[in-house]
Amino acid sequence: MKKLLIKKVILNEKQVDILIEGNKFKTISELIEEEADEIINGEGKAILPAFYNCHTHMSMTLLKGLTDEKELEDWLKEDIWPREAKMQPNDIYVASKFAILEMIKGGTVFCNDMYQFPEETMKAIDEMGIRGVVSKPEIDDLLSTPEELEKRKKKVLDFIQYPNPNPNRIIKGISCHSVYTVSPEFLQFYSDLAKKHDMYIHIHACETKNEVNISLKTHGCSPVKHLEKFGLLTDKTILAHCVHLTDEDIDLILKYKTRIAHCPTSNFKLKSGMMAFQKLKEKDVTITLGTDGSASNNSLSMLEEMKVCALNAKTQAQDSKAGHVNDIFKAATINGAKAFGFDAGVIEEGKLADFILVDLNHYLLLPNYNLISNMVYSAQNDCITDVFCDGVQLMKDRKVKDEDKICEEFRIISEKFRKLDNNSNTIG
Repeated sequence: MKKLLIKKVILNEKQVDILIEGNKFKTISELIEEEADEIINGEGKAILPAFYNCHTHMSMTLLKGLTDEKELEDWLKEDIWPREAKMQPNDIYVASKFAILEMIKGGTVFCNDMYQFPEETMKAIDEMGIRGVVSKPEIDDLLSTPEELEKRKKKVLDFIQYPNPNPNRIIKGISCHSVYTVSPEFLQFYSDLAKKHDMYIHIHACETKNEVNISLKTHGCSPVKHLEKFGLLTDKTILAHCVHLTDEDIDLILKYKTRIAHCPTSNFKLKSGMMAFQKLKEKDVTITLGTDGSASNNSLSMLEEMKVCALNAKTQAQDSKAGHVNDIFKAATINGAKAFGFDAGVIEEGKLADFILVDLNHYLLLPNYNLISNMVYSAQNDCITDVFCDGVQLMKDRKVKDEDKICEEFRIISEKFRKLDNNSNTIG
């Protein structure tokens, strides 16, 4: 089993040596003299947990910057869904690798991804070396026949049976887009499938006021209450956004130990609103962080997301004490790891070796009075020098393997999504 030794690195304001054996932290001590296959000089660097991006649509990086000044419903119908309908499997594979490259450069080693052609996403995750939960969202709100619904169900079932290229790092999950795009029959199908296979469930919920109003009008209750009817609130459910929650919704989330993926940047950009971070934190709801897709952010940077999360928390609560940096950092790291059953998110002996090395002499981190505060409010991607996932180095001295090739391949396929012919609904 390979041994990696990091010498003289800063952990919790103390200089230590850290021995990693295989994919776990084995020993953390002031001095380790044990032989190792590789030794890294950690002088001038700090070690921190890597980031877990708990809600995203990675391949939407193909649509980044195409449209900006719209609210969610118009943005989806006019610019996003027509282009997504033209995407092919290889587009998803290339775009996923590019998105993962961006995430690695920002210290992220996990994604909870919801998008079409998830088989290609799994392939990209496997090759790039990160962790991920991957699911196939199917919507049926416009389907008119039982035959069409069965075809959609079969696509989901086919994905469940599709071979997982790396069960150690990749988990197949269930994703219901939302209560306004998925019928009650399809929601029950998803719920039964998740229970049968003990799967994680990924759902957009209470993202906009309009979504809530549609649910009240159509189902007579909030989206969260509607999901409860079908058994879709579980301790393996991740609800994305949760901007417009009632006290009853919060009680249900607590009852079922359901987790929230907070996406403040996307919420701001699409004018969806501000989630009550501090209120949910004080209620002991588990909050994770996600970037959403690049088309509505327009970044996959968890560093940026932490800062916006902190600002959102203070402004929404009208309290400068809201959104403490330690709570924000936990949402981006250990909360995400725990939500998906990974024994990671903290630098401790026996934990999975998912971590980053940070340059303490970087100008954005000076003066270094409080490293976590600096990571939340000041740091940018180039403060991170090295990234490791499952004990394997994914970025060394700011370079990721094949990054130039990945960028060039992405540049080529992105050109065909530049224009949308509204008459023929084709990409040009």
